[in-house]
Amino acid sequence: KNYFAEVEQIAFSPAHMTPGVEASPDKMLQGRLYSYSDTHRHRLGSNYLQIPVNCPYNTRLRNYQRDGPQCVNDNQGGAPNYYPNSFTGPEDDVKYCEHKDKLVGDVGRYNTKDDDNFTQVGTFFNKVLSAEERERLTSNIAGHLKDAQ
Repeated sequence: KNYFAEVEQIAFSPAHMTPGVEASPDKMLQGRLYSYSDTHRHRLGSNYLQIPVNCPYNTRLRNYQRDGPQCVNDNQGGAPNYYPNSFTGPEDDVKYCEHKDKLVGDVGRYNTKDDDNFTQVGTFFNKVLSAEERERLTSNIAGHLKDAQ
């Protein structure tokens, strides 16, 4: 096996959860549920879940997300790539659906312009990090931003 190739192609994501485990409504986590998979599609291609290190172990995946560049398997044979169809394609299994939240009252977006986005970061930088860690952090950030345009 080519260990380096597998390490470079692995795609971890907080959205990859076992059935029955669901994400909390935390704003940062909700953003990562989307962005990790989107980043993997950009970095590894649209079929990154077909790469052996990322596909489910010892199972045959059947879905309608296929074709496109960088196919690494048989692309589910000649199965149709549309739903509904008359070719016994994959069906949703309700036991894997997300739970439903029962809410009372208004639910909606709210303006976050008054949220304090600086105190926690400032406390971390000033009271948690040592002088050496602060220097490494600022050098790392500045080193990556120096060529930004």
